[in-house]
Amino acid sequence: MDLLLQRPEETFRYLKMLPAANVLAVQSPRAVEFTEGRAFDVVLFGLTPAAAAVFFPARALRLARLPFRVGRLPVAGEAQPMEINDLQLSDTKPFNVSRNHFAIERVPDGVQVRDRGSYVGTIVNRVQIGGHRHAATMPLAVGENEVVAGGPRSPFRFRVVVALRSPSST
Repeated sequence: MDLLLQRPEETFRYLKMLPAANVLAVQSPRAVEFTEGRAFDVVLFGLTPAAAAVFFPARALRLARLPFRVGRLPVAGEAQPMEINDLQLSDTKPFNVSRNHFAIERVPDGVQVRDRGSYVGTIVNRVQIGGHRHAATMPLAVGENEVVAGGPRSPFRFRVVVALRSPSST
């Protein structure tokens, strides 16, 4: 992780060479947008056992396409979510995760998390968004970020690493 923070471009080149069992590339329907020649690599890691289990046997998810949508698998009697989720989390009552919970998306000046109208909200770098809060988006910093699907006691905690992609790798 120290190498990732100190030399993100070199680290991401290395991560791309790892076997699929270690880093899983996920593609969603929309392409990453490029603004002013800047592109970003985004990698999702599980920080808690429940979050890490989603990626097993891989250790991380390289988000090949943005937006990347996260939500809960519907339980018996619930309708499918309005939008297709790229990552579906299995949660039980009382739910921490909504069926349409949050998205990681490209914006003109970087990458952000958008709460998709979840009931409990999303915590991004210790700031609550969504739920009954007014703000629904939070920018992600280049480097390490923490995203929690739900409240402070949610078992779904993720590390989101954002790195500027070098022009030669775009």
